[in-house]
Amino acid sequence: MSLTALNRIVYDLQFPRLRERYRADPEAYVGEYDLTEEEIAALKKADIRALWLLGVNPYLLRFSQYWNDISDEAFLEALAGLSFPGSILKENRDG
Repeated sequence: MSLTALNRIVYDLQFPRLRERYRADPEAYVGEYDLTEEEIAALKKADIRALWLLGVNPYLLRFSQYWNDISDEAFLEALAGLSFPGSILKENRDG
């Protein structure tokens, strides 16, 4: 898995020209990035939860929500019960 490549493709798809290329031929487009089958599947399904768990940057993920026409309610539901990976845990605060 290349987290950099996964974040890069989500970043790149914010640009309409690149999004058009992706939508015209998803297989060819994702082939330009070093992605695993799991990453490709999550991207193609616009699986917000899977993309989050794979480590997509939260800001990029929010953008992906918009270009995939995912409602705020569906977005929040997909992320229910998850926390930001870098969150401060109680164990870390206490020492």
